[in-house]
Amino acid sequence: MTPPISNDYGRLGELLQQAGLLTPEQATRIAAVQAEQGLRFGEAAIRLGLLTEEQIRTVLAQQFRYAISASPQSGVSPMLSIAHAPFGPEAEAIRRIRTQLSLHFGDQRRIAFAVVSPDDGEGKSYLAASLAIAFSQAGLRTLYIDADMRGPDRPSLLGVQQAAGLSTMLAGRSVVEASPPLPDFPFLQVIDRGPRPPNPTEILGTSALRQLMHELDQRIDAFVVDTPSATLSADAQIIAGQVGACVLLARQHRSSLKAMRAATDQLRSAGVEILGAVYNEFAGARGASGRKPGLRSRSA
Repeated sequence: MTPPISNDYGRLGELLQQAGLLTPEQATRIAAVQAEQGLRFGEAAIRLGLLTEEQIRTVLAQQFRYAISASPQSGVSPMLSIAHAPFGPEAEAIRRIRTQLSLHFGDQRRIAFAVVSPDDGEGKSYLAASLAIAFSQAGLRTLYIDADMRGPDRPSLLGVQQAAGLSTMLAGRSVVEASPPLPDFPFLQVIDRGPRPPNPTEILGTSALRQLMHELDQRIDAFVVDTPSATLSADAQIIAGQVGACVLLARQHRSSLKAMRAATDQLRSAGVEILGAVYNEFAGARGASGRKPGLRSRSA
């Protein structure tokens, strides 16, 4: 029979035991070192080699109600460091971008922007999904809209796939309805792209996306919209024009200056406010894709 958890360990000690990261005996050892050396409970646990700093931070996040994806079964892609490793440099880069965007929108009641890049494979879906999580972690009711109706079928980065998604909503074939809040992120909802239509430009060109956002306006504080490649079709220009603003993304060693200028000209001609640019550096290997995006904001 497991002994009861002692209140002498404090709330952090309780949470670590409840998470299965410590036994009561280990907690007792940590408490003794804590008292002898005048350390915090977590510092003593790390010094004894019983826990890592990441484990301590994850449990602290739960203690302070900071939404993270603590379970591999959550459906949220392991590539999204802001969800799974929220205390590393990639997550901090995402938070810096979120802060810059929040300062730009200031006291406006609603935050709304699209994420645009010139070509495929530059990380715009990663950035859009990461920023959606980051805004929801800040307590804003956030909606991530996957408006890329041209790309190949792919798993959702946020683990949501709707039979009736954006394409059917914009075509008037289904009601406008976001997914339920994500289990690990109670302030985050998703509208998946839905079935790939044969005429995405025509569907988007009806201003239906603007109307969809208007219908949800009273329930959402921040709209983050993913887009197809800007130079391959007019879709990104149309989407960003209806959203009103965008963040432009460039990838190291991939995005050309010519393509960035062309995308910028297209967006400005549609009256889109370009909030800034993010320079995306890819470093390190992870998973079957072999690449793990690492974001560093140069300006946004």
